[in-house]
Parts: sequence; C-alpha cells; structure tokens
Amino acid sequence: MELRHRPQYHFLPVANWMNDPNGLIQWKGVYHLFYQHNPAGAAWGDIHWGHAASRDLVHWTHLPIALAPGPQGPDKDGVWSGCAVNHDGVPTLVYTGVSPQVQCLATSDDEMILWNKSSANPIIAAPPEGLDATGFRDPYVWREDDKWYMVIGSGARNVGGMILLYCSPDLYRWEYLGPLFEGRLSETGHNWECPNYVSLHGHRLLIFSPEPFL
Repeated sequence: MELRHRPQYHFLPVANWMNDPNGLIQWKGVYHLFYQHNPAGAAWGDIHWGHAASRDLVHWTHLPIALAPGPQGPDKDGVWSGCAVNHDGVPTLVYTGVSPQVQCLATSDDEMILWNKSSANPIIAAPPEGLDATGFRDPYVWREDDKWYMVIGSGARNVGGMILLYCSPDLYRWEYLGPLFEGRLSETGHNWECPNYVSLHGHRLLIFSPEPFL
C-alpha cells in the first residue's frame, strides 16, 4: 500500500485485517488498546487480539499479539471481543472464545506483554438455560460496590436482541441475574453485540450494536 493511502492519524495494524477495538485501559500511565485482528490475512477470520500502547492516544507502539486461538481450548476457533479490567492490581482480559461462544479470562503481569489464559476457562460455559440464543458474546465487565458485573450481547430466536446481566464476587464464579434489556425483532434486529455499560454525569448508559434482521 502506498503511504498516501494509509491513514496517518487513526490507529491501524501494521498489516491485514482488524475490526472491533477491545479493552482500552490505562495501566501505569500508558494506554493499552486491543483489537480484533487476523494477522495472516486481509479478510475476517482466525481472530486474535492485537495489541498496541500509547501515552497520548495518538502515537502508538505495536506490541506482540496478546491472545491467539488455542489449539485445544475453548477459543480454538477465535478470540472474539471483550474488555480489560484492573482486578486488584492484576491486568485482566475477559473475552468470548469460539466455538461455541463461551466467556473466557486471561491475566498478565505489569508489562502486559505475556498473557496467561485461566485454567478455569470457560468462566461462563453456555447461555442461560432455556434461552434459544442467537448469540452469546462480547462481555463487558465493571466493578460496582463489592461485586463485578458483566453484560453479554445476545438475543432470543424469533423474539429479538437482548443484553444478559451477570454478577460475580471474583470474576470466576458468575451468577445469571436475568436480561438487563430486551428488544423486538421488528425494531432492533435479532441479536445485539458489543454492549457497554457506563455511568456519565449521574446517568447510566447502555450501549450496544444491533445486528440486522434474519
């Protein structure tokens, strides 16, 4: 690619496919950005977590791949979107492993270069019992009071998209609390992806991306 055709301001990998940005976190004065990445090709597939770091969110240093599909693990077909949190001083990634779609966890030391997938994976092994789910992916985790909470993008077949809510004392043992929000197939599609739940100026905001109708 000619340099004049390559973006000079917005982040992109050295080469090949990228999609969702994941797990932006500030750690010891440095911003870390992860992203969905196929290091071997220019099309979606064989998804890894790419990794870059910056002190100003403008100038980025490319770092080694953070997460790759494991040959025999719950993420053997892809390491899909998720988030990053500070778990009592331990950098922690929570992500969707494929296939099927399950929720997994990995941790690192202070350098955030080498990541270790938990032996407890998958930390959530299936959608809620009785839900004919159209998807079960893209966990977003936050801490509130003395508990961790997680939202997962999903949907009920022939009904509509929904966001599922879980809680945990330690990021490893999760209890399903129920749907946080539900949509209608005719209005917002069959499945919701990439949820975020944030507090801003006294308001609580739920952000998600609806998939189109089947």
